[in-house]
Amino acid sequence: MAQVRARWLAFYAEHVEPVSKEIFSHVEKMIIGTLIVSAGAHVSSNEPAIVLFGYLRHGLIGRGVMLFGVILLFLNFVDGLYKLARLNWHTAYQIVMTIVYVSLSVRLIQLILAFRGGE
Repeated sequence: MAQVRARWLAFYAEHVEPVSKEIFSHVEKMIIGTLIVSAGAHVSSNEPAIVLFGYLRHGLIGRGVMLFGVILLFLNFVDGLYKLARLNWHTAYQIVMTIVYVSLSVRLIQLILAFRGGE
């Protein structure tokens, strides 16, 4: 029984743990990016009661925040695509992962805006 456990722990440490850490890291970065985009969309769509940076318009600040979030999402996407390309997996799998990543990002932005009452 101890030998089976040792094999499982070795397999887990070598295969499962690094993959799960990478997946959770990318999901975390994607959520942060979508929260930033959603916050920018909320600020630019609604006129909040707070004054942002003095005389700057809310729409301008919101678009800037949205641009920052989109840049973060793009950098996370490129990083993930680069790591997938190094694995020598099939190109079709990389295309599927690209479509899933983009669609999840858009849906997360819509979900966050729906919870905030932004749309």
